[in-house]
Amino acid sequence: MTLSRREILRHATAGAAMATIAPGFKVAFAQQAGATKDILVVMYLRGAADGLQMVAPAGDPDYIANRPTIRVQTTGNNPGLGIGTLDGVDFYLHPANAELKALYDQKKLAIVHAVGLRSDERSHFECQERMELGANFNELTPADGWLSRHLKNLTGAHPILGTVSLASNNPESLLGYNGAVAITSTAGFNVSGGTNNANVIRALNQGATGYETTSVQTLDSISTLQTNLASLPVDNTNYGYPGGALTNTMRSLATLIRLNVGLEVAHIDVGGWDHHNNLNAEFNTRASDLARNLGAFWREIAPSQDRVTIITMTEFGRRFRENASQGTDHGSGSFMFVMGNNVNGGKIYGTWPGLAANKLFNGDLDTTTDYRRVVGEVLAKRQGAKALNKVFPTIPYAPMGIVNGVDTGTVGGSATAG
Repeated sequence: MTLSRREILRHATAGAAMATIAPGFKVAFAQQAGATKDILVVMYLRGAADGLQMVAPAGDPDYIANRPTIRVQTTGNNPGLGIGTLDGVDFYLHPANAELKALYDQKKLAIVHAVGLRSDERSHFECQERMELGANFNELTPADGWLSRHLKNLTGAHPILGTVSLASNNPESLLGYNGAVAITSTAGFNVSGGTNNANVIRALNQGATGYETTSVQTLDSISTLQTNLASLPVDNTNYGYPGGALTNTMRSLATLIRLNVGLEVAHIDVGGWDHHNNLNAEFNTRASDLARNLGAFWREIAPSQDRVTIITMTEFGRRFRENASQGTDHGSGSFMFVMGNNVNGGKIYGTWPGLAANKLFNGDLDTTTDYRRVVGEVLAKRQGAKALNKVFPTIPYAPMGIVNGVDTGTVGGSATAG
């Protein structure tokens, strides 16, 4: 069997680097010293995380009546963690979120409630796709993802490791952006087959075409990363990580930040939130894992905290009323976390719709804040986005005061409010 140069390049991937970096893409290895924009970390909680468990209106009589066995308690042996009010309603973080409560009290964590995409759809696949494309079901389907549009509309060249997905594949939000690199682990970032295959690819790409030049530059970047990893001081500190898949991912992300490779955007998938059964035990495990990993990651990147902003999102929330299996089925409104030193934390944002029967949306928590409004503010104030009308063309720019920073959202963008 004879393989062409193109076929070798297609099959010999560096994470997903060789597969996703297109001919002609400008490759650079920029240092972060003097960087003017934050590293944006997008954490997608796949499976529809239950916002009424994560951030519970635990004393609300309707909440108590509709979740008799699974609800977060205000008192008892394992009560929720009180965090204040939204529209006169008291809220409590799930008791597994002690690490997040500490960050909230330090005003480094903000919460947005009743947020998402308002839609009748309840399919994981369909709702994840629409959220990652940045368009609701009644809007035109974009050809690319919202993160892709954001990156393409930022000024300046992007380094080869400027946009990274800490996974085996890039998410749909990066659809259409050829510079995104998928890395499952910084320690294993290499061409499949190792040095021998890299040498073959290099030998086959000694010409001057854009494709060949980019291929060699990509190999040089992999080599540079490996060299930097070899010279990085060993850090055996645990920082409180609990271990497991998410810990490995967060530690790889922390390594990329420590290496100063020019990281601008990182995407992380956190699965396992589809709790139709036995929610109390399952949700406790998942929430604890998320909170402890975020807390440990924040400690590990202490020297870089001022230039990192983390946002979480999920495709929809869960049904208001628990089911017969002591779980919750697919619902509507949910929550977002926004975390960072430049976040106006210690506060719950949004508009609380209430849980009375006449306030629900198809029997679920209503969605009163479009998630794109939250994201747009972070993109403008923390990453200098000036063309938000090209990222989210149907959503006017309307910052809520969640983050601090130079507000570029009205420059060449949509109308502003708030």
